[in-house]
Amino acid sequence: MYTATINKTLFVFFLALVVRVFYAWFFVEADSLILEDQMMYIQLGKSMVETGEFLQSTSDGYTMVTDRVPGYPALLALIYTLFGENNVAVVVVQMIIDSLTCVIIALIANLVIPGGFIFAGVVSALNLGMIILSGMILTDTLFLLMFALFILFTLRYIKSLEKLQLFLAISFLCVATLVRSTSYYLVLLLPLLLVLFFIWKHISFKQSMYSLMLYIIVVVMFFGSIHHRNYSEYDSTSWVSQGGKHAIYWVFPATYQYSGNGSYKEGQDIARRYIKNSMSNDNISSLPNNPFEGSSYYMKVAKAALIDLGVLNILHAWSAGMAINFLTPSAANAPVVRAMQHPSFYATPGNGAFEKLLNYVTNTDSLNYLLIIVVGTIISLLFFIVSIFGIYKIIKLKRLKAHDRESFLFLFFIIFYFVTITGPIVGVKYQMPTDLVMTIFFTYALVNFRKNINENP
Repeated sequence: MYTATINKTLFVFFLALVVRVFYAWFFVEADSLILEDQMMYIQLGKSMVETGEFLQSTSDGYTMVTDRVPGYPALLALIYTLFGENNVAVVVVQMIIDSLTCVIIALIANLVIPGGFIFAGVVSALNLGMIILSGMILTDTLFLLMFALFILFTLRYIKSLEKLQLFLAISFLCVATLVRSTSYYLVLLLPLLLVLFFIWKHISFKQSMYSLMLYIIVVVMFFGSIHHRNYSEYDSTSWVSQGGKHAIYWVFPATYQYSGNGSYKEGQDIARRYIKNSMSNDNISSLPNNPFEGSSYYMKVAKAALIDLGVLNILHAWSAGMAINFLTPSAANAPVVRAMQHPSFYATPGNGAFEKLLNYVTNTDSLNYLLIIVVGTIISLLFFIVSIFGIYKIIKLKRLKAHDRESFLFLFFIIFYFVTITGPIVGVKYQMPTDLVMTIFFTYALVNFRKNINENP
């Protein structure tokens, strides 16, 4: 039994690694590793090597970084220290990390789906989104490993109620949040879920308090220094200073378009007018130098703009963004595909998601690019349909162990959280945490299909 488990683990790991090496060998070029946000992270990693702190280089020297978290630059700094400033070494390390993530996803599946290890491992090993992102200098690969470990140990805690499993789950969630701030609100929501879980399981008040104290201690241990710095230097209790700009310059224009009110560009123009009018009404000519105060001001304007759109328009836009993210082909994120002649999806006009997609397809001149997108979309649609079927079969189950029911409810919550946080912002990297969970439901559908074949040969 033990030997079989090791063999399956090694099979998934090396399959994933071989696929990623194959992709990197043929499709990853050194020049593609410095495009867009990748260069920003490279510079942050280099600054950490030079200073030993999380600072960014400016014309005046070094300044504090407030709009990003230090987890991923710290990994880059470690790699640069060991292997020199070699971005190919980063890709190699990330291929190993991503292959380990495939094993963790397989272990998660095996916890709730007997016989699901190989199915989930192979599906993850062939997940094109994971493969592509492992070949880019972005936070996603490291974040996905940490978040997968968080899910694994949370499910183990649900089954065993061991405090060690809870400690590990909280720790990996905190590390994941130090890599990407998108899971920050999950850290704040989880204590509420724990309280509900304790009530549901009839856990004693004393044991519940011990567990909540453990949670608080771990969070303070990981987050305390950053919050202390932000409060002492900027008089702010916020985690990062990018929320406001993201809300007004990205979320509002996307909500405006996907709700059917106009194009994305029109939404951007309206966002700028909101800022201009708000500053005029407040009788200010410029925003404060404090990045957190500036972010708070942008957030205030973004909230007002979204409220003006109305709840129904927001829900419409969120639904459209969710659908696009679930169906967006991972191949669209590959640098070799993005280098092909094609229009910008964000810049493509259209009132609503359907008109935007139609304009995007009809304005794409490259048949090769269009073929890749169409085939990729069909594959994404099939993956989504099979995953939904898996969810349907789980819901229909009459006999489900209590801890399995709680585990599946937790997995549903993870999908709901990321769909809500992402909203109308579309892109392959935004779907990766939900893809991880959908792989579990996809695996359940496959295992159920195999079981039916065996029972009815």
